[in-house]
Amino acid sequence: MPNDVLVKGGARLRALRKERGYTQEQLAERTNLSTRHIAGIEKGEANPSFEVLYTIISALGTSFDAVFNPAEEQVEREIQEIAGLYRVCPEQGRQLILAAINAMVKALMDKNGG
Repeated sequence: MPNDVLVKGGARLRALRKERGYTQEQLAERTNLSTRHIAGIEKGEANPSFEVLYTIISALGTSFDAVFNPAEEQVEREIQEIAGLYRVCPEQGRQLILAAINAMVKALMDKNGG
C-alpha cells in the first residue's frame, strides 16, 4: 500500500504539472526521466530520491514548499510574482527593492511587537 506522504506529494506534483500545461511525456523529456517513473511518482507508488524530486520541482518552476505545504499556495503564488518582478529589474533596481522590503518588514515587525 502506498505511503500517504507519497500519495499526497504525487498528487500535488500531478496538479502542478497540469497547471503548467505539461503532459507526463513532456515532463519526462524536461527531466530526463521516464514517463513510467513520472507516473509512478504521481500515483504515490514510487519514492523518488531527493535528486529526482529536485529535478521535477525545478522543471515545474516551483518549490518544495509549494509541493509539501499546499495550504500556503496563495503565499507561494505571491512570492513567485515578487520574484519574477525582482528578476526583470536591473541590479540597481534589485538593490532598491531589497532595501525597501527590508525597511517595510522592519517597520511592520516593530509595529506588531515582533
